[in-house]
Amino acid sequence: MSSFALTLLDSRGVERFDTVTQFIGADADGSFGVLAGHVHSVALLRYGLARFCDQSGVWHYLALPGGVLRFAENRLTVTTVRYFLGDDRAVICERLAAEMSQADSEVHTARATLSEIERSLVRRLAELSGHGSTGI
Repeated sequence: MSSFALTLLDSRGVERFDTVTQFIGADADGSFGVLAGHVHSVALLRYGLARFCDQSGVWHYLALPGGVLRFAENRLTVTTVRYFLGDDRAVICERLAAEMSQADSEVHTARATLSEIERSLVRRLAELSGHGSTGI
């Protein structure tokens, strides 16, 4: 069976697979497959699981929080913030869920901190405004 190259890009770096025979992913319209020689295409991958098969017939699972897929010149590139790769789909799905939960928690904490800073600044501006008008 013909093969194509797969490149995975995320915030940690690049990983390349040179002998991929099939890729299965999903976008907003549902699941789709890519084989060698596929037409040029771009898709927005949704949160979840994708998979690909190498020339030896082994399936590898890819959990990601969404991303951009591009296929051109017999090369498939998946770009995402973070992905988890493995042969046990349950394990990598758990890792993705834990990572996204941690990221959500960090975002919530950062927003709470920014809100507190904003409230302090407003109070301080009010104090300065009130002090300036009474001191004249």
